[in-house]
Amino acid sequence: MITTLARFAVFGTCMVVALVASPAAQAAPLSNDCSNALLTGNYGFSVNGTLNNSPTTSVGQIATNGNGTISGTETISENGVLGEDLSVLGNYSIEPNCTGTMTIQAEGRSPQNFAITVIPDGKQINMIEIDTGTTQLGTAEAQSLNSCSAAGIKGLYNLQAAGEKVGVGPLVFGGGVSSHGDGTLDGTATVSIDGVIFSSQRISGAFKIGKQCSGKAVLQVGSQGPIHLNLIVVNAGHEVLFIETDANTLLSGSLQR
Repeated sequence: MITTLARFAVFGTCMVVALVASPAAQAAPLSNDCSNALLTGNYGFSVNGTLNNSPTTSVGQIATNGNGTISGTETISENGVLGEDLSVLGNYSIEPNCTGTMTIQAEGRSPQNFAITVIPDGKQINMIEIDTGTTQLGTAEAQSLNSCSAAGIKGLYNLQAAGEKVGVGPLVFGGGVSSHGDGTLDGTATVSIDGVIFSSQRISGAFKIGKQCSGKAVLQVGSQGPIHLNLIVVNAGHEVLFIETDANTLLSGSLQR
């Protein structure tokens, strides 16, 4: 089963990690001062749930200048079928009470329509997909370009991830990872694969972060690997969203400190 771990483990859920929205939260007016102009700069996001009863997860980043349009990139795993670094275009509209709508369309995919709630400072967007046949939640968080380097990712991070081993069952894991500020990390995790528990699984690896707050990681889990991840840094380096990009995988999560 450790081979299973290597293929599907190590961010966000699910799957991620960053999913704090609820339908009730979407409807709650938060302010009377919101508008399209509130969203400016870059945001990292994760969206997780089901599409036509099959599991799906995505992690990416979007940019906007406050004019109601967005662009970016996204990696999607739909029931283990991967689309990596797909171009994204879209638009959004925000009401004065900080609720609104957003449409995101990845290259070669159907548009995804969301009801959204924006935190009044514009640093977080809670999302729920409203297309028929979908059950998906997501969160987008502001990025800070000043923190986007290997040196900015340093310290002890809590690790959580969730997904599914296609054809077997659900997969979750959690633990702790130390990032040393030089592009290397190590730690341990407890893994559950369809209810079978694997304790004290050792993690080691290396990563690179670019100036635009995205990056790549290669990890070793136990004696197995390599495991490849796409990374998105958010919240001034306090959180890293990730999604596995190996074939036939469906896993995403986050590192938080």
